[in-house]
Amino acid sequence: MTLDLLDRRLLYELDLNARQPLSVLTKKIHVSRNVLIYRLNRLRESGIIKNSFAEINSIALGYKTFRIFIKIGNCSPDERKRLDAFLMSQRNLTWFSRVLGEWDIDVLFTSKDIEEFETFRNSLFLSFNSMIKDSHISLLSRIYCYHRDYLLGKERKEVIRKVLGPSKCVPDSKDEEILYLLTEDGAMSALEISRRTSLSVNTVIKRIHTLENENVILAYRVFIDTNKLGYQYFKLHIFLRDYSQKDIIALRHFLESKSYVVYTDHYIGGADFEIELHLKTEMEYTDFVDSLIERFGRIIEDHRLIKFYEELLFRYLPLRVE
Repeated sequence: MTLDLLDRRLLYELDLNARQPLSVLTKKIHVSRNVLIYRLNRLRESGIIKNSFAEINSIALGYKTFRIFIKIGNCSPDERKRLDAFLMSQRNLTWFSRVLGEWDIDVLFTSKDIEEFETFRNSLFLSFNSMIKDSHISLLSRIYCYHRDYLLGKERKEVIRKVLGPSKCVPDSKDEEILYLLTEDGAMSALEISRRTSLSVNTVIKRIHTLENENVILAYRVFIDTNKLGYQYFKLHIFLRDYSQKDIIALRHFLESKSYVVYTDHYIGGADFEIELHLKTEMEYTDFVDSLIERFGRIIEDHRLIKFYEELLFRYLPLRVE
């Protein structure tokens, strides 16, 4: 599917706020309601837009997210399918992707209970140690989230940064009910949330505003299939040396200025900076790395690349136990 500027503007606006009413979108994009609905349906039917969701600060809810990189040794297709089925069956798994590079699989396990992760880890390695050649575990500490300014084909002039990290807010069980619903459908109406939570509409609206203001709800976005959009999903891990706080600030500002940088991640036990990028070609990636090394080579000790090529599972919170 070939996208024109109208499609890209629509995707950009939905990435800014997937809860925007159609009436607001029509004014921003300067099209009729019928044209907007047609374009939106076409993007959904083509699979470019998978769904909408609320980007949730899981750390503020008391969750810990463990990442496991896995390198697979020689194994049969049936053994690989058995591993995939095991991973997909885990209600606490919030990310599962196949990657190219140093590792073959990247998974995230999110839980409030470390023992729950330990049980999962033991089960994984007891069941599949014969095919797991190597692995590495780290703990998520912070993510800086940016909007997809590259959709408009322009440099990023204004940095809109959301941080997945500590928050002073202490959401209660009703807040979590609302958050779970918004991770399933970021555009779900307050009326529908009211019906499902047995709260009044006004209470729902008030709670949502509080969660937004307290950095628990970071954004309302659409899940975009980057491959169908014509982009590749790269992740660069850089390891630093002999750096100062001034260097860190300069590096972050440099990364934030690039419209194709969508996340910078920080893990305890991971690289110093993990940079997620949406780019069309490998040449664009190498150009970015060259510019990074030219500017910050003095403090970069090493850098490694993985490339996401198949995202099998993505959600911000574990599945609820019914």
